[in-house]
Amino acid sequence: MSLSPQNRQPVGIPVGGQFAATNHAEPGIGLGTFASAEEYEAAVASALSAARAYETSDVEEMPDVDFDRLLSRIASYEEANGIEPEHDLHDAIGHGGASGGDVEHATMMKSLDKPGEEAVIEFAAKHPNAVIEPKIDGLAISVRYEDGKMVRAARRGDGYTGEDVTDRVRGVEGLPEMAGDGDYEVRGELYLNDENKEKANAVRAAAGKAPFANARNGVAGMLNKQDGSYAGLFSFAAYSTTIDEKSDHLDSMQQLEGLGFTTARSLLPQSVLDAEDPMAAIAALGAERKGLSFLMDGAVLKVNTAAERAELGEGSRAPKWAVAYKYPAVEEPTVIEDIEYNIGKTGRLSIRARLTPVEVDGSVVEYASLHNVGHLQTADMRIGDTVSAYKANDIIPQVHLPRADLRDEGSQPWQPPSVCPQCSEPFDKSTELWRCHTPECSVSGRIAYAASRDAGFDIEGLGGSIGDALIEADRVKDVGDLFSLTEDQLAELDLGETSTGGTRTLGQKNAAKIMAEIEKAKSQPLNRVITSLSMRFTGRTFGRRLAAQFETMEALQTATVSQLANVEGIGQKKAEVIHEQLKKNEPVIAKLRAAGVNMGAPKPKPEAGSKAPKLAKAGGVPLNVVVTGSVKGAPSLASLSRSGVQELIEANGGKASGSVSKTTDLLVSSEENSSKVIKARELGIKIVTPEEFAKMLEDGEA
Repeated sequence: MSLSPQNRQPVGIPVGGQFAATNHAEPGIGLGTFASAEEYEAAVASALSAARAYETSDVEEMPDVDFDRLLSRIASYEEANGIEPEHDLHDAIGHGGASGGDVEHATMMKSLDKPGEEAVIEFAAKHPNAVIEPKIDGLAISVRYEDGKMVRAARRGDGYTGEDVTDRVRGVEGLPEMAGDGDYEVRGELYLNDENKEKANAVRAAAGKAPFANARNGVAGMLNKQDGSYAGLFSFAAYSTTIDEKSDHLDSMQQLEGLGFTTARSLLPQSVLDAEDPMAAIAALGAERKGLSFLMDGAVLKVNTAAERAELGEGSRAPKWAVAYKYPAVEEPTVIEDIEYNIGKTGRLSIRARLTPVEVDGSVVEYASLHNVGHLQTADMRIGDTVSAYKANDIIPQVHLPRADLRDEGSQPWQPPSVCPQCSEPFDKSTELWRCHTPECSVSGRIAYAASRDAGFDIEGLGGSIGDALIEADRVKDVGDLFSLTEDQLAELDLGETSTGGTRTLGQKNAAKIMAEIEKAKSQPLNRVITSLSMRFTGRTFGRRLAAQFETMEALQTATVSQLANVEGIGQKKAEVIHEQLKKNEPVIAKLRAAGVNMGAPKPKPEAGSKAPKLAKAGGVPLNVVVTGSVKGAPSLASLSRSGVQELIEANGGKASGSVSKTTDLLVSSEENSSKVIKARELGIKIVTPEEFAKMLEDGEA
């Protein structure tokens, strides 16, 4: 495929849109950080949900490109506000939150750093022998060959281990069963071209399921399926191999091609990077995107020579000899058909545009967030306006400011709702983010949050469509109702029509699994019970602090505003809100208590001469513990989320902290030269590995 000069265009201009622009940073749209802590929390929750769905569902909630950009926004907000994240999104490999599997990778399967334009130019200047390849938007796997025969294929997983998918990738185009006669490994992307995407969606339609939103979504869903219904529809493109580790990269790729493999470079064979003008080379590669039969979301720059690669070495999460550049968002013109409202988990008014469906960068876009009322009025968005839709820097697609010059003469300015569209009560308009304080208006969001793994009761299988179906069936009005459900009610739950027009139900087997999860949830610690009530200012951190301070739900409910305000980080204003919401949630808390949900218990006073908690100093003073990086190397900690690790610290008498300072007593880290490790060394703080920390908890020797 040639890259002729007439097909080239500057990288800063998205391909395919009539309203191309190099600056997407209008206030409240697209680029930039979050407008509030609640927007940040919502973004984290959505990213965690997408990461979990990626591993357990055949419907991907968020494409890789959006996920990567969302993580970038989350990280920027955390850095700007001095937030040490409680989630483990930044520690995850690939799509985030990925779980390991039964196959141990010979070497860690890492992601690539995705720096901005300046860093890419600097990389090319330092490494003039670098080459350029297309970044295929697929799913990474490693394939092991012994005596030239494929013996094992595995997903990337958590980078260390991955799920065995050998039988599911046999016969894949570009991935031969027999190749050569040596022992080696090949890594690459499973992807779905346009023709096979249509075939896969025909299989979906026959099963009564919605079509895959895009090819990347399709790969994940198809690989999760194990019944052979999608056999022969994948394609494979290799990007690395150990077939001859002394060979330069291009020579290794040519050797693979000679053995019958498809390689990433062979799909778009421009391999020479112009070190003096790398962005022009990247643009030339990107100019082909619109006409490709597969998704390409970026360009990869790699050092070619094996000797220089070995000298540069590896970072903890990414190699130092390669970087990836993500292309700007593709834009397409469309029309705002309607402006719709929704009330979120905390009662916030969310506004979105319903668009004339348009395909943008491989998936159909029908809705776009319009943020808050003030922004929408300032932007003067109207029903019927022509806008440019793009998918960048956010969870769901966005739109640029409207084309006023294309507006009908009879167009009328948009008017915001004067009352909540669900309960007709007036909004609280004291901030830019309008709110409805009627709890019933945000039941769906509250149930999903309460069932979540990272913050709530961790009731697997009870989020999303099942939670909504329970609400539609009037089985659940609040979090307390989850614990009065019966197995028969769940089994008979209406989940919509089948492909033949019948009623699809949850079924007895799935119902039994969820009931077991609900029973297990009753013993969750008090901090999670508090957080699951979805009250403002009672997220994971403050949930733990409130539980530690008051120890029982009864004590928390009877606490005065002054007592609440004395909890670290809360203060008078937050205390007033928490106090008011505790009163409103009394009926829900009563349901939880009656169902046997853990309401906490006073901690026994230590007897004279008794042994101090494992993570406490003399006199019971908590050790200030900071955990950074992955803890998967310690088997007893590997299954815990970031919140779970922090809960474990506090359950053993310590204090979980997010940043290293003079008050830090202990840093737990699997990395040798991270910024926190360096700072801890400078301050003389004790540093232990996750394995040493796990042993410390077992032995009780801090």
